[in-house]
Amino acid sequence: MKRFKRALLISSTVLFSLISVNLLAQNSINRIVAVVDKGVILQSQLDEQVKQTYQRLPAEQRSSISRSDIEKRVLERMVMTELQLQIARRSSIKISDAEIEDSINRIASANKLSAQEFLEVLKKDGVTLKSFKNSIRDQMLVRRVQASYVHHEVKISEQEVKSFLSLLEQSQGDQATEYRLGHILIATPENASSEQMTEARKKAVNITKKLGNGENFSTLSITYSDASNALEGGDLGWMKLAQMPSLLTPYVEKMQVNEFSDPIESPSGFHIIQLFETRGQQKVMVTKTHVRHILIKINALISDQIAQERLLNLKQRIENGEDFAALARAHSEDRGSAISGGDLKWVQSGALVPAFESAMNKLAINEISLPVQSQFGWHLIQVLGREQQDNTQLMREAQARSQLQKRKADAAIEAWLIKLKDEAYIEYRIEH
Repeated sequence: MKRFKRALLISSTVLFSLISVNLLAQNSINRIVAVVDKGVILQSQLDEQVKQTYQRLPAEQRSSISRSDIEKRVLERMVMTELQLQIARRSSIKISDAEIEDSINRIASANKLSAQEFLEVLKKDGVTLKSFKNSIRDQMLVRRVQASYVHHEVKISEQEVKSFLSLLEQSQGDQATEYRLGHILIATPENASSEQMTEARKKAVNITKKLGNGENFSTLSITYSDASNALEGGDLGWMKLAQMPSLLTPYVEKMQVNEFSDPIESPSGFHIIQLFETRGQQKVMVTKTHVRHILIKINALISDQIAQERLLNLKQRIENGEDFAALARAHSEDRGSAISGGDLKWVQSGALVPAFESAMNKLAINEISLPVQSQFGWHLIQVLGREQQDNTQLMREAQARSQLQKRKADAAIEAWLIKLKDEAYIEYRIEH
C-alpha cells in the first residue's frame, strides 16, 4: 500500500467505500487496479489507456518499450486524473456535448481530416467514438478544474514582462535563436542518502550510454524519466536561453543539434538533455487596413433584398459626389462607428468577421464594395489605406507573457497536485 498521510484517519465514509470496492472486486472479473479515495480504476480502463498510449507512439518505439513501463506511468497519470475528476463531480463542473464535438472537430481539422475521415482513423486504430469522447471530456474537466483552483491565482504584471524581455536582451548568446530540448529526469528524494544518490547517478549514466549507442531519446524518456512530461517523450518545446532553467543554460549554449548531455546534478535529481532542433526568430509583419462601412441590419421589416437595395442606392450617391461619412452618420446601424462616419480605424488581420474581412481585402484603396453580407447584416465597405507593420515587439511581449504565465501555472499546478495526492487515500492493487 502506498504511503499516505491519512492512513490512521480513514473516515467511515472512505471505509464504507473500501468495503463496497472489495465486494465489487469479488463479484467482477474486471479487477480493480487502484483505489483512489471514493473512486476506483479498473483493469479494463487501464488497458484502454495503455493501448491509446501505445498508438500515439511512433511505430519504431512500440516494440522497444515494455508494457510494464507504460502501465506504471499511465496508471499514475490516471490516479491524478481521477482525483481531479472527483473534484469536478463534487463541484458540479460539466462539459457539454457541443463542447466535445467542437473539440473533436478542431482535432480533425488540425490533422487536415474531415469529421468522417477522423472517425475512420479512430476505428482503424481500434478506438471507439464513445471512449474517445470520454477521454476528451476528462481532459477538458481536468483543465477546467485546474483553471478553477490554480490558474486564476497566476498573475503576470507588465513589469514582469519588461524584466523578462530585458533579461533576454542582456543574457549571453544569440537571442534570435530558439532551442527545442528533450529532458529526462532521474529523481532523488529530498535529503537523499549517499546510496540513493549513487543509485540514481548510475541509472542516469546508463541512460547516456544507451543514447550513445543510438537508442531513441523519447523512448528512453517514456521508459525511465520521472519528469511529468515523460509520456510525451520529454519534449520541453521551444525556448530561448533566458527562458530555460538556469541549470541547463551553460550546457545548451555549447550543444550541437542531436547532441546530448552527461547527467546534470541538481537538488531534484539528475537531468539529461538533448538538443532536438534550433531556429531563428523572424520578423512578424502584419497588414493593417484603414476601413469604414455602412451597416443595414435585417429585421421583420427589412429583408435581405431591401437592405441590398438601400446600400446600392447609397453607393450610387457616394459615387455621384456625396460624402461617405455623412451618409454613414445618417444611415448606418452600427451606432459605435456611425458617429465617426463609419470609421473602424486601422484594423489588422483577424480582427473582423471573415465575410467582412474577405471582401475588404479584395478592395483597392478608396474603392467601395458592393453590398456584403455578414452575421450582423449588410455592409457597404470602403478601404482608405493599407500598410505593413512590424509586429515583432508586440509578439515578443505576448510570447514573454505566455511563457511567464505557463511557467508560473506549471509550478502552481505541480505543487497543488502533490498536495492533492498527499491528502488522498490511494491503494495500488498491482505491482507499482
